[in-house]
Amino acid sequence: MSKLLKAVEKARRNRILQEDQVVADSEDPHVEAAASDRPPTAPVSEPDSCELSDNDDSVQSCSIPASFYSDDIVLDELELAKNRILTKHSNASFTDIYNLLRTQIFHRTRKSMHNVLMVTSAMPGEGKTITSINLAISIAREVDQFALLVDTDMRNPSIHKYLGIEVEKGLTDHLLHDIPVSDLLIKPGINKLSFLPAGEPIRGSTEILGSPKLQELITEMKDRYPDRYVIFDCPDLLHAPDALVFSSYVDGIIFVVEAGKTSREYVQKALNLLEGRNIIGVVLNKTERESLNVVS
Repeated sequence: MSKLLKAVEKARRNRILQEDQVVADSEDPHVEAAASDRPPTAPVSEPDSCELSDNDDSVQSCSIPASFYSDDIVLDELELAKNRILTKHSNASFTDIYNLLRTQIFHRTRKSMHNVLMVTSAMPGEGKTITSINLAISIAREVDQFALLVDTDMRNPSIHKYLGIEVEKGLTDHLLHDIPVSDLLIKPGINKLSFLPAGEPIRGSTEILGSPKLQELITEMKDRYPDRYVIFDCPDLLHAPDALVFSSYVDGIIFVVEAGKTSREYVQKALNLLEGRNIIGVVLNKTERESLNVVS
């Protein structure tokens, strides 16, 4: 989504909020009298991000800025539900599945402060992208937790399709054209969730995913906000080396397997590729009860 579209959407939402506030104030007889007694106040500005120290090569960790709470867009909940994405109206059993997954992820990562995770699978179509999105949403619903969802499938980016939105730029524009990440992030109006699209599909994604610039970005994502989990939706492992290259940068790996479809041979091949990496768990997806189970 372009900066212009973001600005238009923000302006529209702010106008609606202001109009609602005017209506509410006009209906309250105490507001006018109280306002006349109130001293004028200066607007308070909030920094959008933290600055790195000039004397320290390490990344400075800081609190989540207030701007993270302002949304860029409003998603269509019917579209989300059709795409099996969690909404506030999802039924309890569907929500509980991902809350259980979230809880197990927390148990396996918080003590070691492993907050940068990738989701992958052996083959395409096993449900890794839906798992990535719903896990990030579930994390962002926690009272004291933020989530950043990053589409790193640069050959076939699809998170924005599941969210029902169009995007023009993304991670590749930062890596190739030095566009600041802050100009690419989208706040989709889902709790404390931010979304970084992949951008337009490109060739040569393996080289880009292995670039020092991406490694630096991941380090910054990990350390900048201690209250944030970063979830990377990566390609499958057996069709391209992208996910394998990327796996060396993250704290942990969530491996998705489609029940009744993915062969034992493919699963074993994929897991062999990840030997030595930190596999947090294997998610058994699309079971007969349409549930998710972390089986290891």
